[in-house]
Amino acid sequence: MKKKTLDEVRQDLALNLKRIRAERGLAQERLALDAGVDRTVVSKIERAKTNPSLDVLLRLANHLDTTLAQLLEAHKPL
Repeated sequence: MKKKTLDEVRQDLALNLKRIRAERGLAQERLALDAGVDRTVVSKIERAKTNPSLDVLLRLANHLDTTLAQLLEAHKPL
């Protein structure tokens, strides 16, 4: 099994968060407000520019009715 880099994990998280948020029909600002985090944090996560805390990830996952595992799930290469 190939070991993941931090950049790869950030990219997986970015893609998953953006996809799940869009599936729920939520704007970044609405998700951030409802989950109790700053909108810029959601934006940075979706652009793979930050390492969010477990607290932030759990708040987002809970609000999106998903799991931390689904947020961090690896994407398969095309």
